[in-house]
Amino acid sequence: MGELEKLRKEIDDIDERLVDLFERRMKKAHDIAEYKKKNGLPVYDQAREEEVLKKNISRLKDRSLEKEAEAFIKKLIEISSESQCKYISGENNPKQ
Repeated sequence: MGELEKLRKEIDDIDERLVDLFERRMKKAHDIAEYKKKNGLPVYDQAREEEVLKKNISRLKDRSLEKEAEAFIKKLIEISSESQCKYISGENNPKQ
């Protein structure tokens, strides 16, 4: 196996873990959506989103990746929020 193939294999391994973590995160987002629905809470909470963003950016060891990490976390929050809206509306609710 050449150097490029080894590097790609490492990326594939990381992606596999990311997909697992993504799936776990989305399941928790649906649990939160269920809670919000039962308690009449809105999906969007700007203060919480800012808190999540700030907390995760602060975890970076390589500060040169701050812009990329911010874009990644913002997109993840957007995907989670959209999925929560669909879940609450019944459009994306596997329990129904």
